[in-house]
Amino acid sequence: MRIFLLQLLVGCLLPVAAWAQLNVTGKVTDAQTNESLAGANVTIAGTTQGTITNSEGEYRLQVDQTPATLKVSFVGFQTQEVTLSTEVGSVTQNFSLSVARSLEEVMIRAIRADQKIPVTQKTISRQDIEEIYVGQDALFVLERKTPSILAYSESGTNLTNYGQMRLRGMEQKRINITLNGVPLNDMIDQGVYFSNFTDFGNSIESVQVQRGVGTSTNGTASYAGSINFESVNLRDSVASAEVQLLGGSFGTYRTSGEVKTGLLNDKFAFYTRFTRTTSEGYRRHSGTDAYSFFFSGGYFGEKDMVKITGFTGRTKNELAYLPVALPDIEADPRTNYVSENDTDDFGQHLIQLEYTRFLSQQTSLVSSIYYGGAGGDFPAGFPDEEGNFMQINYPLFNDHYGFMSYLNHQSVNGRWDINGGVHAYSFLRENIESIIPNYATPYYQDESRKDELSLFAKASYEVGKLILFGDLQFRTVQLDMSVDEAFLGQTATIPTRSWTFFNPKVGVTYELNNSANLYASFGRSGREPTRTDILGAAQINPFNLADAQDPDAVQAEYVNDFEGGVRVNNGQLSGQANLFYMQFENEIAAIGQAIPEGFIQLRKNVPSSYRRGIEVDWEYRPITQFSFSGDVTYMQSQIDEYAPEDADQVYTDVEPVISPEWIVNASLEYRPQSWLSVALSPRYVSESYLEPTNRENLVLPEFFLLDARATFSLGKHSLSLQLNNLLDNQYYSYGESVDYNGALVPGYFVQPPRNFYAILRLRF
Repeated sequence: MRIFLLQLLVGCLLPVAAWAQLNVTGKVTDAQTNESLAGANVTIAGTTQGTITNSEGEYRLQVDQTPATLKVSFVGFQTQEVTLSTEVGSVTQNFSLSVARSLEEVMIRAIRADQKIPVTQKTISRQDIEEIYVGQDALFVLERKTPSILAYSESGTNLTNYGQMRLRGMEQKRINITLNGVPLNDMIDQGVYFSNFTDFGNSIESVQVQRGVGTSTNGTASYAGSINFESVNLRDSVASAEVQLLGGSFGTYRTSGEVKTGLLNDKFAFYTRFTRTTSEGYRRHSGTDAYSFFFSGGYFGEKDMVKITGFTGRTKNELAYLPVALPDIEADPRTNYVSENDTDDFGQHLIQLEYTRFLSQQTSLVSSIYYGGAGGDFPAGFPDEEGNFMQINYPLFNDHYGFMSYLNHQSVNGRWDINGGVHAYSFLRENIESIIPNYATPYYQDESRKDELSLFAKASYEVGKLILFGDLQFRTVQLDMSVDEAFLGQTATIPTRSWTFFNPKVGVTYELNNSANLYASFGRSGREPTRTDILGAAQINPFNLADAQDPDAVQAEYVNDFEGGVRVNNGQLSGQANLFYMQFENEIAAIGQAIPEGFIQLRKNVPSSYRRGIEVDWEYRPITQFSFSGDVTYMQSQIDEYAPEDADQVYTDVEPVISPEWIVNASLEYRPQSWLSVALSPRYVSESYLEPTNRENLVLPEFFLLDARATFSLGKHSLSLQLNNLLDNQYYSYGESVDYNGALVPGYFVQPPRNFYAILRLRF
């Protein structure tokens, strides 16, 4: 039946190839210098059709149907659009782009790095996201679009339910993640749970990933790196509507609708998207039922902008947070140890009000207030001493209030670029535990509060072929935790924990020519421990009270980060190759064991460790119809000395957990016709250890994947087909050591076998 439907669809689309086409050629230049812009994106708005300019800034594109809107974008420059009405033949359409002065773009300018700043980075456009996007959480998009990311899915779908990612072998809690500068991290435990607000990627204009310390940003420390999302652009959008329908493996269905008003009366614009997603999951009873709503609206004057952005989401996940022992996986790869009666109900929401003012042609001020919240139920079922099933509920509730303000200035001659900012927040947490169904009478309840004030100033100066860069951030952080004295059985207080960090970054870029530069940088960053790092549990109890009261039980960790590389963008070839060396002091490292509740790994300080390696990412387009892109990471990681808990032995020169030497992505894409593109994408990840004593029987095995996709375009509409894990390999991208009949064996989260998704996009 599927084959018949596919044949029918292709048969309907084939006549498109016979349509008359409009051939568009032209050149894209810098409006100020008149220099060619190599690598600029030229697309037909609302479709998947597009190309990039060559080393001379020239492009060629076929347009199937007119009128059509031609859109040209280049990082650091204002996007331009023009409507083509000629039906057949050939036309020439040149573009002259001005340096970005958009009221929306200055919002994220202060915490992003432009192409010439000496920071290891990659910016992914909306077009790049759409190539592989079917509604999966952001981490599964990023691991295929940028180096050094390894992600896993608890449900085994790589689409729904909970998932986490690691960057350069470091967990997600060490990655700073923001939307329009607003932190998405839980400030107390520093995690991000994209499952709470599904289909996030559909409302994103671009995302920049900075690996290593990077530039100063807001919220939790940029330690492993930072990920900055930019919400969909309002001012440059055109009035449109879209419906997305997804169906695929594991009983997965998604329906999504979007409306953009474009600019109304030259002053107002609005955007909204609603999504509903359901899935049965691959692992047994690991399904998802979720909805999300994203909205934004703005007023745009000549020098002023007022914009409101927000989202809300709610998800019910059948839980699958426990790794499964290898013998049980071999018996049934869909095994899930968590009770089928355990379904959480969790939501998250955010609203940001922003005011932007151009004080002059060169100077802008951006200020925002925001509120974020999250909360819900998280049940854990188990048999009691008499064998009866019971459940403990672990609900928590967060309230996050914040303010931020940036001042951006660029000199008249463009040589100086100066940014400064302030960010302050209060983050309130309530942890509760109760026996279900006694929700109203919890046996445990505590409150935590975290406050932070941070300031930063950064500047770049261009002199000849050199760009000098400096950045200094000051952070002062305070954490207060209360105890439940009735539960504890005694009176106790926990002293306030305070940390102060000075995080400097310096670097230099040398421009070899208009299409290539060299860079080198040094950055230092400190990061405070999380609540879970300190307690090693979800509650404060007699076993961890002494650690909770000891400010030095878990200390802050620091990293000295050295980065250097070369960047190229000549139209046909764009990419970057970089070396990095990250030296850690008191790294808070996972020790390969989980807390009693089973869903968080235990950690401890290790005095000295490092990560070093090389990362390469590229896109090569020798002709318009063909592209070869990908990324490679080779990394060596080492803990100089590790002493396990309750053991006399000391291990030296061991590898940290889940830090593979090799991560390789590639994608071969071919567009034989303007209405058809096909791609083949391999991925390889080498083996790594599950715990820091590096036992040879406790490893995460290497794996190789091969994915394929095809996209059919019919005017503005499109149908994308994805076939993932073509070879049907059984693989794991995360695991822990687990006790299996008294012996330690590897435990894994099984990732998806061969799977298929189809997404229909109807644009109006």
